[in-house]
Amino acid sequence: MNLNSITAIIVDDDPMSRKQLKDLLAKVGREIEVVQVCENGSQGIEAIKQWQPDIIFLDIEMPDMNGFEMLERLPSVQQSIIFTTAYDQYAIRAIRFAALDYLLKPYETEMLKDAIQKAIEKIREKKFPAQIRMLLNQVNNIKALESLAVPTLEGLLFTEINTIIWCEADGRYTNICFADKKTVMASRSLSEFEELLVPSGFLRIHKSHLINLKHLKKYIRGEGGQVVLSTGKTLDVGRTYKQQLLEKVAQFK
Repeated sequence: MNLNSITAIIVDDDPMSRKQLKDLLAKVGREIEVVQVCENGSQGIEAIKQWQPDIIFLDIEMPDMNGFEMLERLPSVQQSIIFTTAYDQYAIRAIRFAALDYLLKPYETEMLKDAIQKAIEKIREKKFPAQIRMLLNQVNNIKALESLAVPTLEGLLFTEINTIIWCEADGRYTNICFADKKTVMASRSLSEFEELLVPSGFLRIHKSHLINLKHLKKYIRGEGGQVVLSTGKTLDVGRTYKQQLLEKVAQFK
């Protein structure tokens, strides 16, 4: 990739969205050459094969095949992908789990600049095939996501969700604690992990703690109380989180 000349294609069935994105790309401050604008997934596949662009701006919702179906038909993806969409919470959740990027319509210039910078960093990491496989696996079983790409200071750590015991806030970062008692610092906030992991059986029990309920072994009564996890770790429960935890515990009876 030549950082002075980044090539991109746009795949989107909406002509207004295509025009807005192309116009914004001409103003973002980097030399991004849009080599082709595609109206559907079929055109997108051919354009990727022909141009091998650095970045693909890919609409999720398209009539002939959606963005995920288009990716499934490609033998391999070596590009950085920025998904574009109106709001689809399950699709966005899957995209976040795979540590990929997306833009909400209508587009905002600053968000676009940020997404492009991340895309360039991902091109350097060259982990697209693994991330795309993870994404497509999750999309195919969207309600029961089992894997997570954890962004760390060194890169991406791919892990099974059931190996995570609890997460602890550390400023803008989060310490992820695993079943083998190893800890990894992730470059996401605890609130971001809460949004991602609660649908997979996690619960916020404190302003600083998010636990995997599958590893909850004991609740100790108190003002807020405490929980004991499968590793033997004891954590305080915040008073404002106590009732929700007790309601969850009651479901196990």
